[in-house]
This record gives sequence, structure tokens and C-alpha cells, in this order.
Amino acid sequence: MPASATSWIDRVTAPIAPRWTLKRVRARAVVDVLRRHYEGAGTGRRTQGWKGPTGDANAIVGPALSNLRYRARDLVRNNGHAESALSTIVDHTCGWGIVAKPKPKNARAMNVWRAWAETTACDADGRHDFYGLQALAFRTVVESGEVLIRRRPRLLSDGLPLPMQIQILDPDFLDSSKDRQLGAGLARIVQGVEYDAIGKRVGYWLFKEHPGSLFGSAESVRVPAENIRHMFRATRPGQVRGLSWYAPVLLRFKDYDDYADATLMKQKVAACLSVITTDPLGAGPALGEVDPDKPEIDSLEPGAILNVPAGRTIQVVNPPTVREHTEYSTTTLREIATGLGVTYEDLTGDYADMPFSAARMSWLRHWARVDGWRWKILIPQFCDPVWRWAMEVAAVMDLVGDEDVPVAWTAPPPPMIDPAAEGLAYLRNIRAGIISWSEAVRERGFDPEELLAEIAQDFDNLERLGVVLDIDPRKMTQAGQAQSLTAPPAGDTSAEDPPPGPRPPNDAADDNEEDDAADRRLVRVGPVRLGSGTYGRR
Repeated sequence: MPASATSWIDRVTAPIAPRWTLKRVRARAVVDVLRRHYEGAGTGRRTQGWKGPTGDANAIVGPALSNLRYRARDLVRNNGHAESALSTIVDHTCGWGIVAKPKPKNARAMNVWRAWAETTACDADGRHDFYGLQALAFRTVVESGEVLIRRRPRLLSDGLPLPMQIQILDPDFLDSSKDRQLGAGLARIVQGVEYDAIGKRVGYWLFKEHPGSLFGSAESVRVPAENIRHMFRATRPGQVRGLSWYAPVLLRFKDYDDYADATLMKQKVAACLSVITTDPLGAGPALGEVDPDKPEIDSLEPGAILNVPAGRTIQVVNPPTVREHTEYSTTTLREIATGLGVTYEDLTGDYADMPFSAARMSWLRHWARVDGWRWKILIPQFCDPVWRWAMEVAAVMDLVGDEDVPVAWTAPPPPMIDPAAEGLAYLRNIRAGIISWSEAVRERGFDPEELLAEIAQDFDNLERLGVVLDIDPRKMTQAGQAQSLTAPPAGDTSAEDPPPGPRPPNDAADDNEEDDAADRRLVRVGPVRLGSGTYGRR
């Protein structure tokens, strides 16, 4: 047994329990090998003082929840870059709203949903429609780490489209002091969230009022889990509560804030011209105006020409420079933007000296994260549960046939950087069958049926008034040439090809035969142009 692999314990136990001692030595040898292969696991000089806590997700998250949440809120209130990052994440993730569409089509369910969700009737505070609640809930998740969505039953006499409203609650309402085992089984309360014996969430312990309000109290009550949805970004298995997304960059933000204040003061000092005068005899007059309260300080005016008495010397104070501010700010803000998942340009509003290709790559990386935030957090943890709640109530009121109404969600698309090229890409994807026309319309924020009805109405009005516009594919080709889509009546041979023989001279129609053929090809396969407007959800 190598001496390096043994210890005094091994030497003592080897004669008594050789098999147990051998297992100890082998295990220690494996650990030594792993440490040699993974430098980060070593215990040498480079990792001295680097300690990693060994607790589970809740043991690590629990003590940090409140401080991180309070500091993130303070940062957003007082730092423009922090507010810009938060607004960017919410605006890009929610946009004008993630829109529901029952699948298969269910007109009754959609009518009920629109009457309730697309008005402020769905909000317990009466401020937002469903799309505004999306943005409010997601903003709270990013800033505070988590949010509570509570279902509030209402009376039929309240006159709401559905006797139910949604209340968005700060995570402060969750009583984190509730942390204990329930009985002898596996049921427990972890940081205000109650679990049964099989690990299912069955209740939330909420304060009756916000603990930071004038009417706050230390008393919390149990609310059944079927009336609460807890939305947060889980980064570890078994995680019960969510951390503020600002956690990785809080210190960077604080340091940058302090640095910016110090740089501003430094710049103010650099803008001042100061001189120190020396008068050994003490008999020389003042160089400028003298402050009666501070006779040792003279005040100089810009552009003044002063005659210095004999024996008096003047020394100009060299002001400090602030040349390093730009480099430091750029490096720090790029690190902060990366930690939050936004682009440096969106964080700072600085789009100078940014090549188009680099901007596009940065944009694509950011929007990959936006898709993750939508489809892994906002839709499954907020949109789907609220839809199910609404359909449950609608089924009880016999407004829909069944509460189990499948739904699909359409999120707003990324803004077009190059509308001409990206619009053509939409067209090609539709023609190639990659996406349907209806899905493309929903991505732009429209309801396909409503849009078709509006287009048909526009064309009817144009036809009735005898107006021909370039947007009408029935009258104009994509090349801007007039065309006719009217088919000849049965038996009419006037539109057929002329019989073989010599061509009549000066036949303009025949001279343009190739152009007519090209026009017919455009009519047959050419895209339908519907104009170039910018569309919103409504």
C-alpha cells in the first residue's frame, strides 16, 4: 500500500479491518485522480478561499430570496439601464399579447374567452385585460423572481362575462417563515408552499395584506393550490421558489452605479480651473474677488488677465482625466447584458458602429431566449392555467359544451429588421408549405377569419365604386400591369389561339403575345399582395 495513500487511521485499522481500510484507500485514490483531472475541484492555491455550498436548491435559495428581491427592485427604480433591460425582456416576450386559439375550432369557447379576457373584466384590480396581465405577471417574475396568480370567484350579480377574475400578487405575500414538517409523514411546508405526502403542491400560505403595506400583518392563511398558480424560472430540480433574474449581475450593477457617480464628480472637478498662489511676504493683494466669509479663497472670472504682484507665485492644478470611462462602461455593460439575456444595444440604446451582420447574430441569440421564456415559463405557467380556469367556469354556466377545450397559443413575431427580405421569406414559407397562411397571419397579430372578411369587404367596396388599386391582385399583376381574371363563356372561341396562317400586320395583341403569356403565368402562380401595412393585434 503506497505511503502517500495511507493515513494514521489506515495504519491503525489495517490489522483490525483490512477490507474496510482498503475501501477507504481506494475511495481516496479515486478522489485524488478526479481532482487532478478537474482543476476546478482542486484544493491548491488557485482555488484557495473558493467555497461552494452543498445544500439543495431550497437551502441555497431560501435565505437569499428577500434581499435579492428588494435590491433588484431598488436597482430598477434608480438605474436606467436596469429598467431598460427589464422593459426589453417584457416587451419582447409578451409584445401585444400571446393570443389563444381553440383547436379544433370552437366558436362558443372563443366568444366567451374574448368577452372575458379581452376586457378589464378579467382583472381583479380592473386595470388590465388578459394581455396586460401577461406583461404584469412576467415583469414581476423577472424583477422579483416569482409571481402568484390567484383565481378569484365572483358572484353572478357582479355582471361579469364570467364570474371569475385573476389577481396578480407579489411574492411578498408568500409567508416564507412557514417551513416545517407536517406530522410523521412526508407532508411538509417549504418556504410557504405546502406539499402532501407524494410531493404535490396542495396549498399556499399567504398574508392577508402585503407585509410592507400600512395594513400589513404577520398572520397568514392557507389558500388551496387549485386557486393559485406559482410562476417562476426553475434552475435546479426540486426548486420551490424563484430568484430575481438580476441576481447574477446585482453587484456589477451596483459597482457600475458607484463608478458612474464617481466619474461624474471627477468630470466636475476636471471642468474647474484651480490655481494655488504663494505669497511669502503676505502683503500682496487678492487676485480676484474675495469671499468675505472665506478670505483665503479668491474667485477668478473666465478670460481675466491679472497682474501678479512681485514675489507672488501661481501654480495651476492639473485636473484629472476621465478617458477610461468609455472602455470600462462598455465592458461592464456587455457583461450585464449577457447575464440578463438581452443585447448590449437594447440595454444601452447604443447602436453606433454596429455592423449589420453582428447586430443580426446578437438579435437572433436574444430571440432564441425569448422563445424559451415564452414556451417554458409564460405559456405553461400562466396562459394555460388561466385558460383552463375560464373554460371550467364557462362549462359550469353551460356557455361551452365541455371544460376540456384544447388551445394553441400564437406569440407575436420578432420585429422585422429588413421588412423587404423578411416579408419575402414569409411569402416563400407559405408557398412552400412550411407554414400556413393562417398561422402567418396569427403571427402578425391578426385573426385570419376577420382579416379575410375585411379583405373581401375592401374588394367589394372597390368593385362597387369602380376603383382599381395596385393592391388588388384581381386587377393588377405584381409587375403593375392590368389583367383580367374573367373566364370566357362556354363555347366562346374569341379567346382561343388564332388558326395557323400568316399573321395579320400591325396586330398589337399578337405583338404582345409573349407579354400576355407572362401575365397569365403571374396570374397563375404569382403572389397575392395585400399591401404593406404594419399590423397590430387589434
